[in-house]
Amino acid sequence: MDLQGLKWTKNVRRGDGAWAYSQFKVSDLFKLAWKDDEANANKPEKGDLILLRQQGYVTHLVKVLDYRAEREVWKGDYDIYRIVEVLWTIDFSNPPVSAKAEAMFDYSEVLDYRSGNVMELESLPTFRQRWDDDGGLGGFQTYIQNLLALSTDG
Repeated sequence: MDLQGLKWTKNVRRGDGAWAYSQFKVSDLFKLAWKDDEANANKPEKGDLILLRQQGYVTHLVKVLDYRAEREVWKGDYDIYRIVEVLWTIDFSNPPVSAKAEAMFDYSEVLDYRSGNVMELESLPTFRQRWDDDGGLGGFQTYIQNLLALSTDG
């Protein structure tokens, strides 16, 4: 799996406390929602990869398939979306310890990233503090590629 497009992370959550997007498996497409920030939703480019985090875990690796955000016709809090494809996801019935966010990112400060906006990894001071001396974004991409290879049957 080529992770050169991995540049983003996003915290997601459901109001009822259940896992968000857990029904979507590898190769599925879905509408990744944003609340109130269309400019932020438009930051990832088509082909970029996003690690989705929730409840202290990295739960999905998704690929952005469209060029810009769209709005649902209904009026709700999360009416902005991007079409994404699932490249990797956890087993939600038995989340592996290896998918805990602090293990996947290799630093505990990732748990402080609570905004529902997409965050560019290279612009996060805590990401840079951990990864700048260890290959930067490219080092992180390789690290994640190795972790996902270990947790995937194929």
